[in-house]
Amino acid sequence: MKTITVREMKAHWAEVEAQVRDGETFEVINRGRPTVRIVPAAPRQILAWENHLATAVPSAGRSAEETIEADREGRW
Repeated sequence: MKTITVREMKAHWAEVEAQVRDGETFEVINRGRPTVRIVPAAPRQILAWENHLATAVPSAGRSAEETIEADREGRW
């Protein structure tokens, strides 16, 4: 983990961002104290959902309007 001041981070943000993208972690120092840690973002996981209709909630024989009305229970 690297240490960087707020002033250095602002002045060299493009370099800091590139290093974080490559896996580096930075601890940001403000007035001599660590305040923030910049870490690489975790990659998003792609959900593999082969048959999404098989797991959908059954309609129970109601129309969409009836289902919405029942869900709202007179709130609107």
